[in-house]
Amino acid sequence: MTRDVRRVIEAALFISGRILTLEEIARICELGNAGIIRQSLNELMEDYNSRNSGIEIYEYNGGYGMRIRSELEHSVMHLAPETEIPPAMLKTLALIAYEQPITQSKLVKERGTRVYRYVKKLREQELIDAKKEGRTKILTVTPKFREYFQVQDVKEFMDKGGE
Repeated sequence: MTRDVRRVIEAALFISGRILTLEEIARICELGNAGIIRQSLNELMEDYNSRNSGIEIYEYNGGYGMRIRSELEHSVMHLAPETEIPPAMLKTLALIAYEQPITQSKLVKERGTRVYRYVKKLREQELIDAKKEGRTKILTVTPKFREYFQVQDVKEFMDKGGE
């Protein structure tokens, strides 16, 4: 049984391409026992680490994901499909990340009215938060942004040139 749970967890983490919570994983495995899920996740993590796999299962903010080990990214990232974020939207996201907190009105002044559409899409993708303040919004990046781009301190990362 535990072996089957591990296989389902591994497949779910691989196909989802995002962090899954314990509750989501339990639903996928059709198990109400978080202990079995947590044990299976730990076994999977140990298995990937012990065989020095190019892939790792990691924990982030109470959820679990699967990714390429950071030391191998430079060798294989050129094989990844184009990002689902168009270049103009990515520039807007970069500006939000670097200047955060930044007002939407300032962003519109710098990037134009198309920013409203980008902010809406970036919020739908849960990469930014927008808090109402007067007649504008204050924009910041989310933990999902940090996980997606594998960076904790955005300013430090950008000051180094995104090594």
